[in-house]
Formats: sequence, structure tokens, C-alpha cells
Amino acid sequence: MAYNVFGNPIQNSTLKGMPEYKLKAIERNDRAKVALQMKNVGDKDLKALTFVENLKKQHGDGISTLCLIYNATGDTLTYSISKDWCGHIGHFPYPTLIANGQWGAFLHVQKLGTPEGSVATVVYNGKNKDGEDRGRLLAWSNNRVAYKNKVFTESRTAEHYLDNVGWIPLIYDYVDKSGTYKSEKWGGCFSTISTGYGTSPIVEAIFMLDDA
Repeated sequence: MAYNVFGNPIQNSTLKGMPEYKLKAIERNDRAKVALQMKNVGDKDLKALTFVENLKKQHGDGISTLCLIYNATGDTLTYSISKDWCGHIGHFPYPTLIANGQWGAFLHVQKLGTPEGSVATVVYNGKNKDGEDRGRLLAWSNNRVAYKNKVFTESRTAEHYLDNVGWIPLIYDYVDKSGTYKSEKWGGCFSTISTGYGTSPIVEAIFMLDDA
């Protein structure tokens, strides 16, 4: 398991060990539902938080965003693309793969010597409830110029984020007009995102299916 993901993957074999699924044909929706129910099992949420807090301590002073992603989609999420408007990813990269039932964690930091803050977006590819490819986007603005932390999330076709760059300025505008919480249902996907306050807030995104 990678160093920046936490928790055991929730797979068909996991559900087969549960009485209610022992004789049932297991589907994506079942895996997603159990993953959501087991979001904090084994303190995996606290382990992810501790990891990113330690990254912050190692990084030192300055504006930064402590990001946590939980996968309750029933399938693995794969890193697709990211865009920095202010700042950059910290010492460790974005998690490449986040299995169903796992937390991913990373730190995004301001550029050395600049006060603008941490403003960026990242997209992960996965499946919707019908097994179609979807891009899951989270974005945050921890911008000392604006003095107000904001977040945004959406889901679109996976190709939407790779075939052109027209979405990039749109997302910047959306997050700039957003608030400290956002949720969206689209195309068989459901996602939520929230942020804290201060110069180093915790951003938490949860990716789900819209009927799990």
C-alpha cells in the first residue's frame, strides 16, 4: 500500500465476510455503501489526518492546505490531472491510486517567498453507478488575498478534463464564487467537500455514488 493512502481496500472479498452479503451477488453499489459505512473503521481517517499534519510540520510556516479524499465509489480512483493557480503540491505527490474504502492525503503549499496562498484543483478518474468513466474534481482556494477559504467539487465525463483546457478558468471562477462547503450530484456520482478556516485549513472531500 502506498504511503499516502490509508485503510484496507473494501472489495468483494470484504463483503463476502459479512452475513448480509454472503449469499448475495455483490455489485458496485454494495461496495460503495459498505465503504461509506466503514469510513472511520480502524482509525484510518485519523491516520490520514496525522500523516498530512506531519507533512505540515515538516514543511514549516506558511500558507498550506491539508487535503483528505475518501473513496466510497465502489471502485478505485486514479489520479488524472491537476492545476495550480497559487502554490504547488508539497514534498509528497498526489496519491496515484485510492482504492474503494481508502483515504488519500496530501499537502498543498504556497510558493516560497510569495503571499498569494494555496489555490488548486485535482481530478481523479473512477466509475459512476453504471460503470461509466467519470472524472471527480475537487478544488480549493486558501488565498490570503481574499481572506476567505473556499472549496468546489463536480463530476463530469473523464474525457471532459483531458480533451481540452477550457474547464480550467471555469473551475477557478466556480471556486472563487463558492463557500466553505459544496456538494453535487451528476451523472451517477455524488461528491461533497468542506474546508476549515485559517492559513492551513483541512479540506475534506468524499466521493460517492448518488444512490449508495
